[in-house]
Amino acid sequence: MKGCLIMDGAIFSFNNIFVNTNKLSFTAWQRFAMYEFGMGLPGKLASQFDNLTPSQGLSLVLAHFNANPAPSEKASMIAEWQKFLNEEADSLSEKDQLPGIKRLLLNLYDHYVKIAVLDTNGDVQNVLKQIDLDNYVDSIVKTNDKENPYLTAVNQLNLIGANCIGVGTTAHDIENIHHINAIAIGVGDATTLANADYQVVQVGDLRYPMLQKIWEDKQ
Repeated sequence: MKGCLIMDGAIFSFNNIFVNTNKLSFTAWQRFAMYEFGMGLPGKLASQFDNLTPSQGLSLVLAHFNANPAPSEKASMIAEWQKFLNEEADSLSEKDQLPGIKRLLLNLYDHYVKIAVLDTNGDVQNVLKQIDLDNYVDSIVKTNDKENPYLTAVNQLNLIGANCIGVGTTAHDIENIHHINAIAIGVGDATTLANADYQVVQVGDLRYPMLQKIWEDKQ
C-alpha cells in the first residue's frame, strides 16, 4: 500500500456512462428491423434491449418477428446492425454527453489519475471524439469475450488493480472489477449492482473527492 493513499487509475465501462448507449443500440435495432423485415420495433420494447450484447439483442428481434435464420445468417445480421449503430454514433456531438461525465473526467485528469475506457464494439474511439471527450482518456481498451477487460486495462495502464477503481453498469462488470481487487463503482439500477462497493443512479452523481474517499476507506 502506498503511503500517500492516492488512487492511480479509473477504468470505465463505456455503456451508459459517456452517452446513452441503450438508446443508440435500440435505434440501430429499429433500423435493422425495418431493413430486414420491413417493419420497425415499437418503442415500448426499448427497455428490453437495455445492456444486451449484440447476439442477445438479435435474439429478441428474431423472436419478435418469429424468424429463425441459419447461424451464418445471424453473423451477417449482427454486422448489419453494427453498421447502423456506427451510423447512429457518427451523428453524436458534445451535447450527447451524459450529464456530469466531463466534469468527472476533468477532476480525475487534474489529479493525475490515469483513465481507461473499455471498448466492446470497436467504436468507442470514434464516439469519444464525436462527443469531445477523447482528450481526457489515456487508454481505450479493446476487449473480447475470453478476457476480463478490467484486467486488460490495468495491464495496459501499467498499474495494479488494488490502486484503481472500476466503474461499471452491469453485475458482470462489478464481478470483473472485484476480480482484479479494484474498488467497484456501480452506475445504474441498485438491485442489479448490489455487489458494488458504491452505487449511484447516474454518472452525474459521482465526484472525485467521493471516489478518492471510497478508495482510501478500502485500503
